[in-house]
Amino acid sequence: MNTISDARTPQPAVAIAVAGRHTLLLSNPGEPSYDVMCATLKRLGYTVIHEESGVDAIGHFSPEKYDLVITDLHLPDMGGLEVLRKIKRLSPDTPVVVLACNSEVDDVVQALRLGASDYLLKPLTDEGVIEHAVMRIAEARDLAAQNREYRHQLEERNRELHEHIELLQRDHEAGRQLQQHLLPRTPYRYPAGIEAAFRLLPSLYLSGDFVDYGLFGERFVAFYLVDVSGHGVSSALVTALIKHSIMHLLRERTLFSQLNSIDQDITSILEMINRELNSAGLDKHASMFVGVVDSRARQLHYAVAGQVPMPALVTSDGARWLTGKGRPLGLFKQGEWEVRHSSLPASWRLVACSDGVLELLSGDLLQKEAQLLDMINRSRGDLGSLCAALKVDTAESFPDDITILTLRQDNP
Repeated sequence: MNTISDARTPQPAVAIAVAGRHTLLLSNPGEPSYDVMCATLKRLGYTVIHEESGVDAIGHFSPEKYDLVITDLHLPDMGGLEVLRKIKRLSPDTPVVVLACNSEVDDVVQALRLGASDYLLKPLTDEGVIEHAVMRIAEARDLAAQNREYRHQLEERNRELHEHIELLQRDHEAGRQLQQHLLPRTPYRYPAGIEAAFRLLPSLYLSGDFVDYGLFGERFVAFYLVDVSGHGVSSALVTALIKHSIMHLLRERTLFSQLNSIDQDITSILEMINRELNSAGLDKHASMFVGVVDSRARQLHYAVAGQVPMPALVTSDGARWLTGKGRPLGLFKQGEWEVRHSSLPASWRLVACSDGVLELLSGDLLQKEAQLLDMINRSRGDLGSLCAALKVDTAESFPDDITILTLRQDNP
């Protein structure tokens, strides 16, 4: 609804309400401004509907029918500011244009403060001025409608995204629970006083790190720590694949039961995982530390595949890095892994860490490794003490997955 008035002071007021293709007109049809306004609106494709008073015009107004209101500041039965207030109360988004004389500047300012979209000065003689005002408001109205539609679409997309995030979080939580169930109990004590324990802290919901250990026969405790490249779900799924592959191999073959086959058994595990990662096409590789403790012979058999940092052995003489070399799994057909041996005293600690631990330290790689070895030495290879020194139990987040695996044996 548009209200327009061409009220030079003794002239009757004119009110026009414009909507879509309908124009509600409250005026004296003989007014010059009325003729100019009607001619312009009809040329723009509007149909003009005539009303006799501001009260009738407001009574016939509805936001669904009328998109623009044009009102004179002086109508026969009420002021234009009152029309503006009532229209804005009924429909705050409906644009309103006021018609005023040069002497009514204060009223124009008040109208703009009340929410008027524009004003036109009487007498109206130039159709171009009217057309410019009507077209500009129509464009603004269309833009506002587009913005409302965009906002609605955005809110809908945000709602859908929120639902997807919630679903993803539930899936991640289910995956985390599944991964936790695949991990061994910690700590776990085996015969001959050997105890295995670990701390695994993912940077996201799921971890690309994994550990496992078990007793074979009465004398061999086998274990491994694997660190899959990347983070999150894809890396965690590869750890599950590795766990499954090792368990499948154990069902097919008797591993870690004879001293003379221990070294070959370790190599077989590395070859099998390397082969599966290369053939799966997952664009994933992994570093791995595999070891077997012979409790009867007091000897450690182990191999490393791209492991950084190297595992550390702690004895009464202090902590030292184990030696060894071998390529990461999943990058080369042949890893050139070598199985090494280390004698174990009556009391010892073995500490293996994923490379995420190094992200907690400062300096270059050599400096970080020196700091880590010093912490391992000071903690005497105790898992709780080492975690406290690294502050892994109090940090809120980590740049990478962090895993610390320890094995120990204390004999009098």
